[in-house]
Amino acid sequence: MGKTVLTANLSVKSMQKLKKDVEKYRDGLVKKCELFTKRLAEKGLQVAEAKVSESPIGHYIHVRVDCDGLEAVLIAKGEVQKSDEYADFSTILAVEFGAGIHYNTTPNPKSEEMGYGVGTFPGQIHAMQDSWVYWNEETQEWITTHGIKATMPMYEAHKEMLLSVEKIAKEIFK
Repeated sequence: MGKTVLTANLSVKSMQKLKKDVEKYRDGLVKKCELFTKRLAEKGLQVAEAKVSESPIGHYIHVRVDCDGLEAVLIAKGEVQKSDEYADFSTILAVEFGAGIHYNTTPNPKSEEMGYGVGTFPGQIHAMQDSWVYWNEETQEWITTHGIKATMPMYEAHKEMLLSVEKIAKEIFK
């Protein structure tokens, strides 16, 4: 980053100009910080959308960025499928942490911290060795599944944003 040097003489006119220069610098810095935050969040959005699209249930999940000045939030929202027989099924949790050991031999690194992970689905009354069955109301039949591979959209977005901090900062604050 380049160095900004502001100077003034000890006169009223020079001090007034210095004040304006400092305000201009401050306003430019705020705009750059807002742009930095937005660009970083957009980088995360790209990765999260790509990872969501890798999942067979990704079409149930929507990812967006909400920016407000210096704050930016990456949000993933999935549908929740209700069931009277067992716990509700959250599509975003299934895509982030996986469902079933068949496709998920390695857990999401945040599983333990977040309290989610392969084999933690409550009420697993129809679970077997590496698959389980569920009743499909629409087709009126039992469906056997191996689960869903965790593509970890939010974890991968987080990693990419951390890796991009320096590069984006250099581009914006040069």
